[in-house]
Formats: sequence, structure tokens, C-alpha cells
Amino acid sequence: MAGRADPRGLKAAWCLALAWAVLPALGPLWRGELIGHPYTDLYPAVWGLDWFVGQQPGLPSWCHALAAPEGMAFAYSSPLHGWVAWPLRAVLDLTATWNLTILLARGATVLAAWWAGRAWGLGRTGALVAAAVYGASPYFHGFAVEGIVEGTDGWALPLYLGAVALRRPVLAVVGFAAAVASSWYTAAVACVLALFLGPWAWAAAGLGLVLASPLLAVFLGAFSGGAGVTAEVRSAMGASLSLARPGSLPGLSPFAMTTWLGLLAPVLALWGLRGHARALRIAGVGVVCAGVSLGVGPLFELPGWSSLRFPYRFHAGTLACVALLAGCGAERLRWGVWLAPLVVLEGLLLSPVEPLLPGAPAQVPALYQGLDGQVLLDIPGPVALPPGQLNPSRPRARWFLYAQTAHGLATPWAPDFNSVGATGREVGLEPVRALDPLSRRPLPSALALPETIDHVVVHRSELRGRADDVDRLLRHDGWQLVAEDDARWRYGRAE
Repeated sequence: MAGRADPRGLKAAWCLALAWAVLPALGPLWRGELIGHPYTDLYPAVWGLDWFVGQQPGLPSWCHALAAPEGMAFAYSSPLHGWVAWPLRAVLDLTATWNLTILLARGATVLAAWWAGRAWGLGRTGALVAAAVYGASPYFHGFAVEGIVEGTDGWALPLYLGAVALRRPVLAVVGFAAAVASSWYTAAVACVLALFLGPWAWAAAGLGLVLASPLLAVFLGAFSGGAGVTAEVRSAMGASLSLARPGSLPGLSPFAMTTWLGLLAPVLALWGLRGHARALRIAGVGVVCAGVSLGVGPLFELPGWSSLRFPYRFHAGTLACVALLAGCGAERLRWGVWLAPLVVLEGLLLSPVEPLLPGAPAQVPALYQGLDGQVLLDIPGPVALPPGQLNPSRPRARWFLYAQTAHGLATPWAPDFNSVGATGREVGLEPVRALDPLSRRPLPSALALPETIDHVVVHRSELRGRADDVDRLLRHDGWQLVAEDDARWRYGRAE
């Protein structure tokens, strides 16, 4: 039932998976760029992947490369990608490794959705439509656009659901553990869906949670000091009921948060309500997930739920239910074989997410090469802003984080990682923060940088006319200009 006796159906699923994984990414792959926008989570995610691989084997929870010299607690958002990348880094560079893990996650999400559809009783056509609705959805596409690495692992949820349908206990436990490991939100969605699947699924979920408990312990231990979530932020990060501008239109769309279902999938789902023995129950579960994804109501005042910052990600549960029902509806139509590519095409053209995956520069300037010492300070540094707000400082992560993958020196900055890991561990950098035009503070009279800093790189274009003032303050503090390029100055301590 899961496709082993259906080679034609499996071949179609593989074709869809490969096309979905590779074709939208051809641009950055051809240009040698990193897949994703630089304006959100991309550079921190790529840096974290490199850091995680360098700490293997194990589950690292302390990062000496940040908040130097003491370091800070840190847990990489996607250990699954990190473990896949570990052997790949032996033969590929960081850019190719990052891009390949994204492509693998995209393809695996389509294949897992197809397999789960077969497990839940769908035929060849229905399973392919379910794979298109879930695995090739704008929702998961958006995570790749933004560089939100943990969100691209949509395969974990259908792995658990398919194993439950087939009554494969070991695979169900592993699938639930993978859902927990993929992201906090996928774990929450899996827990909600498990409530409606009966005692057998509860037991598998419980054992899967135990199996993944070391991952949870590391994550909670690293980020237990994060800022609280206000009702306003949670509501803003909830599912939107308004129509959005199609991402296929010209213009920059760095944020790819969406719960877009389209037109074809809901119509097929309604048509499929009579095509499955538990159709009404499945539809009810989908409605529950859709309600939770709005991010409002007393539910979010409960422990655990009050910490969820991005409730729109419960859309994964809605997608799973709609995909199954849409697959049922597709099987009742003679021309259902054409529905899967139509679902994908509709999402690419009409959803708020841009259809072609963007790319970001992967090069590190030569100015960062061949440095000795332990600590390098980039000026200006990161600035914390609320989630969902365009943060002009985000592209700076290319310097103070991503450039680390080339020069290997630690940074005294302690990034907030979207307010989840805010620690306040930075020492002696308050005058440096005042140099940042985004801080809207007056220039300090002196810097007095910590003695632990060996190099300083000043990014002139980010300082908006303050570069000469920064140069003066650094020279007064005993630093001398030792190298420069068209956008940066590098300083060392005067002899």
C-alpha cells in the first residue's frame, strides 16, 4: 500500500520530488550562491550549520565563537541538517553542503507526503496530489526562501503519520522523534495530531518524545533566557485571513510566512469528503489546526503554549489534513493525473511566496583572510527587532557570523537569534552599539574596547556618514588602519 507494488506511482513521486527540489533553485545553484534571502535567517543558519558540523560528534550546547571571550549557550536550530551535513563537508564546501541539504529536505518532504498518502489508503493519483498539496506547498517553500533551515524538514510529520497508518511502531517512534528534532513547532503540530489518532499513536508519540529528549534538553538549556512572547507579536505571527500580493509579481518579498491553501486544493478536499471513511474527522482536525494557527485565544495563556512565537506554523497540520482529503477528491476525477502539477503551478504563481528561490552571496572578502589572534569585532553589529519587522541589520550576519567560517576568529557580539537566545552577555560593547545609526544614540566620547579584541573591521556603508567618526575614535583608542577594500577598513592594535 505504501508504494512498493506501484512502480509507476513511485516513479511519478520521484519526478515530482526532484523537480520541486531542483528547478526553483536553479538560479542560485548556477550562480554559486547560497539558497535563501540574506534579510532573515539565512546567514545565521549557514554559520550554525558550519559550527555544528565542526563540533561533531555530539550535541553541542556552548558556543565559544560568540560573546567572546566567555562564549554563550547556543543550540543549532536544525541538528537534522547538521548531521546530514557532517559527512558531506568532507567532500563539499560549505555553500554546496548548505544547498544540498536544502534540496534533500525539499525532495524528502514530497516523497514522505506521497508515502503517507499511500499509507492512508490513497491510490496513485491521490497520493501524488497529496504530495503536491503538502510537500510542494508555498508554506514549506517559504522556509527555503527565508533560509529558515529547520522549517524545510516537512518530511518528519508525514513519516510519523504514515507509520501510524501502517501500524509500524518502531518507524512511528522514529518519525515522532524526527518531528521533535526538526523544529519545536513541528513537534507541537505532531502532538496535536496525535491526540486524534488514538492510544496507539499516543504511545508512539510518548516514546518518540523520550527518544528526542536529549535534543529538547539542549535546546531548552541554551535558550531558556529568551524574551517572552507578547500577545501582539503572537497575533502578528499568526495566520492571515487577508488576501496577499502574489510573490510572482516583481519586487522584494524577503518574508515568506504564509498559510496560503490556494483554490484547487480546498475544492478537491471538499469533493473528497465522501471519499474517505474518516473524512469528516480529518476535516475537523484540519479546522482545529487552522484555528490554532491564528495565534489568538485563551489556549496561548497555558504553559508551553504561551512560549510559541510563530503560531502560523500549525498550518502544517492543516496542510496534512487538506492534502489527504484533496487526494481523495482527485481520485474521483478522471483527469486527476493532471491535478498535481496544477496544484504546484497555482502555488508558484498565486501564493505570496516568490516562485523561484533567491540566492545570497557566498563569498567572504579577502580582507578577512589570513588573520591571527582570537577575537574579531565587526562594526556595526547586530540589532534586535521584533519578529516580522524588516531588520536592516540582518544582512550584517554575513560579516560577524558567516565570515567566521573563513577566518575562524570569535566575535564579541552575542546575537539574539530572533529574541530566543537573548542573553546580554556582551561585555564592553555598549559604546560600540552607540556607533550604529540604527541605535539612534549620540556618538560616544571614547570606545575603550576590551583587550581581548585583536582585530576590528569597520563597514563604512553601514555607518551612514559616521565612518570618519568611528575611525577617529578607534585611532584615539590605540588602533591603526592595516588594510582596506572598497567597503571596509580593518584595524589592528598599534605597536
